Amino acid sequence: MKIARRRSSLLAVAVALSMASPAMGQVAWDAPSLMAPGSPAGWGIHLFDSDPGDLGVFATWRAAPAPLGLGIRFGIAEGYRNDLAILGGVDVSGALYEASEEVPMNVIWFLGAGAGIENDILLSFPAGVSLGWVFQGDEVAFRPYVAPKIILDAFLGDEDRPGRFGDDDDLDLGAALEFGLDLAFSSTFAIRAGASVGDREAVSIGVQLPGR
Repeated sequence: MKIARRRSSLLAVAVALSMASPAMGQVAWDAPSLMAPGSPAGWGIHLFDSDPGDLGVFATWRAAPAPLGLGIRFGIAEGYRNDLAILGGVDVSGALYEASEEVPMNVIWFLGAGAGIENDILLSFPAGVSLGWVFQGDEVAFRPYVAPKIILDAFLGDEDRPGRFGDDDDLDLGAALEFGLDLAFSSTFAIRAGASVGDREAVSIGVQLPGR
């Protein structure tokens, strides 16, 4: 009897933890964000794997290198219920610090708004800063970056979920830390990789192509 009760208690705890954060139930549009100082202009095609969810692909577009201009993202993925999930969003950014001889690091701020749509709709509004460095080689530039951010998630759907703001709450405030690396072979072509941890667990790899 004691063993059965313990198993029942463990199962209840596991269920409660799985419902503790609403973001656990939908594929988010902003993971990884790939927001780095100098993110190149043009089209990007990326494969990604996120939790929740599974493999997917998304495309990005920038009219000018970050922090200039507007960024756009859209894609599809296998959702956590093995259904098709659709995602999309936009981002804006601005310069906070430009690299100097004393501090060879660029810093930008960024904001975003977008949605992941499967059985329900997850609206996500990330805000953060991104710190980037540039190491120039003979034929390729190495641009590592790190980007902490907070995310406000809002849910539109039929299910009630317990959130950090109370029971049956459809708002959730989370945080994530992202690491990434761009290998730039020109001003417009780069191989880009990113990984995020925290309330946005995801990895991606892709290429950035010229816009024209």
